[in-house]
Amino acid sequence: MKLALFTATALSLVTAVAFTAPPTTAQQQIDEGKKLYTEKCASCHGSAGQGVANKGPAVVGKDAFPLDARMGQKRNVKFHTAADVFAWASKNMPAKSPGSVGADDMLAIFAFDLTANGIKLDKPLDGDAASKIVLHK
Repeated sequence: MKLALFTATALSLVTAVAFTAPPTTAQQQIDEGKKLYTEKCASCHGSAGQGVANKGPAVVGKDAFPLDARMGQKRNVKFHTAADVFAWASKNMPAKSPGSVGADDMLAIFAFDLTANGIKLDKPLDGDAASKIVLHK
């Protein structure tokens, strides 16, 4: 009986995890991104994305996502489009565990960041949409 209960519980957990649907609206993705940002990013980038001295740069506001890296940053690429930021952050963030955030979660976080910067998303952010969001020419 215990084995059957364990198996049924394990199967239901695997099913719930394996078949979680992607967000169907931009707002769902943004809401999830806000939650994930708070959990995974705010300690270095600030609760409002304002940046934290000697930890992480601003991700919201006039100083967010500049074309060129600021002095002392480890970034070595230019941020022309949102896709450039997404690709770099996916590989290098969070700082204490680079690359540990899955692509869907990173897209949600970035959808939240973009909307906090006034960029309106009509549908969930994906790679194609990110490549069309020009931050700097």
